[in-house]
Amino acid sequence: MIPTFGATAWGAAWVRTVETTAISRPDPALPRARSLARKGAVTGLTTEPGRVSAEVAGHRVAVGFPLWEPGADRLVAEADTAGLAAGDLPDELADRLRPEHGIAPPPDQQHPTCTCRTRAPRCAHVLATLYALAQHVDERPLLAVELRLAHPPVAAPPPDRIPLADLDPAGFYRSPAALG
Repeated sequence: MIPTFGATAWGAAWVRTVETTAISRPDPALPRARSLARKGAVTGLTTEPGRVSAEVAGHRVAVGFPLWEPGADRLVAEADTAGLAAGDLPDELADRLRPEHGIAPPPDQQHPTCTCRTRAPRCAHVLATLYALAQHVDERPLLAVELRLAHPPVAAPPPDRIPLADLDPAGFYRSPAALG
């Protein structure tokens, strides 16, 4: 199956920064960037507030961007995450953040660097990194918030899961009648 980019509102915001409609002609680097991301050429993707970095086909890539202005942290803290899996966020929060703060920074606020020789600031390696980031954000929307807040919220462990180390393998498969 071919990986999808921007399957959630959170990941789609990052894809829109790659496939922006504010350009006058198609970007010839996009097909190669999608191919690199789909084929797993983006490795070692690391994220921190205001920065994402990776290695793409032997080139070191980093993209810096501004953090959210004050007020976004309040919207995140007020979000109702009851019943959601760990790392998930409601789409309603994305709708509330988008108008004033934006989920992903627009291309003119991104500061990409790449070790390749391409003269374009957003080469295929940078775009592939952003596509891979969108996939990670789709898998765990909380990452979109962690990237833009100076002090990201700490995700609580899911209450419906028990760490394997806490289970007793000898008694795990016994019937309740055998225990009593």
